[in-house]
Amino acid sequence: MPARRLILSLVLAGIGLAASPGIRPRGIVSDYPAHESAAAFEVGAARIPPGDVKKMFAADLSRAGYVVIEVGVYPAEGAEVDLAPDAFTLRTENGRIAARVVDTDAMAAEVARERVPSAPRVSDVLRASGVRGRLSGPPDGTGDRPSVFGGDVEDYPVGSTVSKLAAVEQELWAKSLPDGKTKVPVAGYLYFPKPSGKATSDWELLLDAAGEKRLKLTLQEAGKH
Repeated sequence: MPARRLILSLVLAGIGLAASPGIRPRGIVSDYPAHESAAAFEVGAARIPPGDVKKMFAADLSRAGYVVIEVGVYPAEGAEVDLAPDAFTLRTENGRIAARVVDTDAMAAEVARERVPSAPRVSDVLRASGVRGRLSGPPDGTGDRPSVFGGDVEDYPVGSTVSKLAAVEQELWAKSLPDGKTKVPVAGYLYFPKPSGKATSDWELLLDAAGEKRLKLTLQEAGKH
């Protein structure tokens, strides 16, 4: 392996590459404050308060302009669900168009700019260095994210701006809702732009899954019953 590619491999290994994203699902779907059923699966969701988000992630996502929604998907017995995080949208104002899920490398760039205004996007830096693709591509069978190793890169020592950006993006990706087919319960976080000041207290998480009716999950403010 060329020396420069080896260095980036060590940087990414040092921040803990995961074989696939996701967090542990809650015991049953009703453990989520909001939950709905479709023919092939059940889905639950919870609105994570900004204070809790700050404790859960190394980066200050709220300050960077994002909200976090926890989602759990539970396939029916014998069913296989083709899960697509971008099938979810978030509506925070009545009658307004819903916001789409934000990609993790775009979030990492914005979080970095909160700390260092001149910080580049992770994907831009890697492409400029000859690496094809972006960090948030799906993993291959080895647990590596193949797009990272698509070409030679410059010597970026651990602790540099690039490695810090990669660490932020990796954490966001590692905790995100998985993308792909599953026969077992899975869970993870979805990231959305922070609503404007006109947002209502109750939000709606919308799911448009292929072959299923649109599901609407009402996400109440934390502590509201």
